[in-house]
Amino acid sequence: MRTLIFGAGPIGQWLALRLRLSGNDVTLLARGATFDRLERDGVQIVDGLTGERFGAWVRLIDRLDPSDPYDLVVVAMQKAARLAACPILAANPNLGSILFLGNDVAGFDRYFEHLSREQVLLGFPLVGGGWDDGDLVIMDREKRDGPRGELCLGELDGTVRPRTRQVERLIETADIKVHLERDIDGWLKYHFAFMAPTVGVIFMKDGDLKAVADDERALHLYCEACREAGKVLREMGYHRRQPTIFNLFYWLPKRLEPAVFAKLFASRSAEVRLGLHARTVGPELLEMVAEFDCLKRRAGMDTPTLDALLAHVPRPDSDSYRAAS
Repeated sequence: MRTLIFGAGPIGQWLALRLRLSGNDVTLLARGATFDRLERDGVQIVDGLTGERFGAWVRLIDRLDPSDPYDLVVVAMQKAARLAACPILAANPNLGSILFLGNDVAGFDRYFEHLSREQVLLGFPLVGGGWDDGDLVIMDREKRDGPRGELCLGELDGTVRPRTRQVERLIETADIKVHLERDIDGWLKYHFAFMAPTVGVIFMKDGDLKAVADDERALHLYCEACREAGKVLREMGYHRRQPTIFNLFYWLPKRLEPAVFAKLFASRSAEVRLGLHARTVGPELLEMVAEFDCLKRRAGMDTPTLDALLAHVPRPDSDSYRAAS
């Protein structure tokens, strides 16, 4: 299966490397200084669990020619870039399935201004990380003997088609566990409802996850913000809370919240998955906050605690955002 990873950010590089190391035919599209570095050094990643450095040479291109044939294109970019890629992808009649990886709140109609619904799959990689002193650090597992990452995958209509299984098999060749989701739209919205308060509380403590873990008030605010966001989604008809951790915010007694979530924020996994990610989330999160505000208005609901936490997230034109990134 000839595969193109469209986008050479942290997730694109991680997935391209995992597929290459498992012997798959994979190409990575990168541009500018990133292309030059990858051409010189190959893809290099530091394992967030062990500190081990591993890498490989991956075939590179810096543009998608309209005649280039690929069975699968995986678009691993922030939302604005994914939307900008749609007309480029539409100009190539030789592409098979297109898998968009990433957060989304508003839905997918803008994709279909250029692409057919039959082409598009949606997903999200359950890994995290980012740049740390020039190294790309990725946390893709909690235990040494676990799978090298997990990925949620789904069709918009919730069906499982032959091509869904084909993509599942490809990804699992790289020792990445695939979860087939029947409601991928709802999954992505709930992921925002989890991630937005997480980033907010991290920035409230100036990026210090240990300070979050040590502050009971901050942890209570965090849990309340997650509940507020989840209630909006329930009101909008998204009744299945996902991922599973989201149910904790509802059935866990409030007196236990600090003890349970302090462990989350104090972990090495959170330091990489959440801390490094929060430094670079920037414009994508803020764009989705605006989209979530539309859902709140339609639901007729307010989220005062969530709003207060998100006020700590630096705007892209601020000095604090430039320092964080």
